[in-house]
Amino acid sequence: MRKLIVIVLLGLVSWPITTMYAADIDLPDFGDSAGALISPLQEYQIGRSFFWRLQQSVDLVEDPEVNGYVQSVGYRLVANSDSPSLPFTFFVVPDPSINAFAAPGGFIGIHTGLILASETEDEMASVMAHEIAHVTQRHLVRSYEQSQQRSLPSTIAMIGAALLAIANPEAGMAGLMAVQAGGVQSQINFTRSNEKEADNIGMLTLVHSGFDAQAMPAFFERLQKSSRFYTSDSVPEFLRTHPVTTNRIAEARGRAVTYPVKRQLSDTLQFYLIREKLRVMGSTDLAQLIQYYASSLESGNNVNQTATRYGYSLALSAIGDYFLARAVLQPLIDQDEDRLSYQLALADIEIGLGEMGNALA
Repeated sequence: MRKLIVIVLLGLVSWPITTMYAADIDLPDFGDSAGALISPLQEYQIGRSFFWRLQQSVDLVEDPEVNGYVQSVGYRLVANSDSPSLPFTFFVVPDPSINAFAAPGGFIGIHTGLILASETEDEMASVMAHEIAHVTQRHLVRSYEQSQQRSLPSTIAMIGAALLAIANPEAGMAGLMAVQAGGVQSQINFTRSNEKEADNIGMLTLVHSGFDAQAMPAFFERLQKSSRFYTSDSVPEFLRTHPVTTNRIAEARGRAVTYPVKRQLSDTLQFYLIREKLRVMGSTDLAQLIQYYASSLESGNNVNQTATRYGYSLALSAIGDYFLARAVLQPLIDQDEDRLSYQLALADIEIGLGEMGNALA
């Protein structure tokens, strides 16, 4: 993500109002004012410019099935948010780090690492709802709409330096001090009020969308527990940009128990299938992954045997073992022949085998 942010910062030089709105990042709070420094239209233009630059610098996940699934969850949440009419664009970033971010105008990126780290669809949706709340509440813009005494170029430079601070604290701090020497660095802290508001509003959106409110504190708690095994250099980005404290977990759990048990509205199997597809797509050692799938199926201890079999077939197909891939996939097709994921996987296998007629049938 550091390269990504640097690209965006370079764009600040040539565009009048261009920056990255990483709403998942608790950006430094430089104060608040009633002045409309950045209008909603400008906010959208900033986000659109950021997204264009992102597409030029990063190979985003282009798989239609993956994007379609993530977008369906995102739009379901937006429809039940406090601002359902706002435009949103959801996309997937092929990055193993556990993170998600939001840009102005509703451009929300989900790292593949976040999807892989989520144990349920509800957990993934809880993070997406949190990011949606950052956008609907205009947290970054509100943080920087302060005194009209500050010139727009200075404000943009400060936003850019703050973003750089997330990727490189030392360089970012130097940038902040250069923009406004003395005093600025003392204000560099996570805007806890924004995070709390995003948690509150995000959970409400989550529940209204039919997801489990308990997923949010459960995900936070698991990340916090796992953080003790990380070194200072390997802490997941989500923990760096969304500090998960015991108090925050307790507050989230306290809110969650006030909501009714979730209504099962979605096809949760699709989440597990998409997760395995991303696991295969991002694997740097398919041989080891295939061994993992094979042993998991043999032991029967895997949480979701269907998704494991599906991933196994995809991994075999990826190394060109199409005959075995089809044999592994066939029981799933026999069980649910109309499922698109299975049909797409079968089509890829048949193309690999040179059976174009069957693939196009």
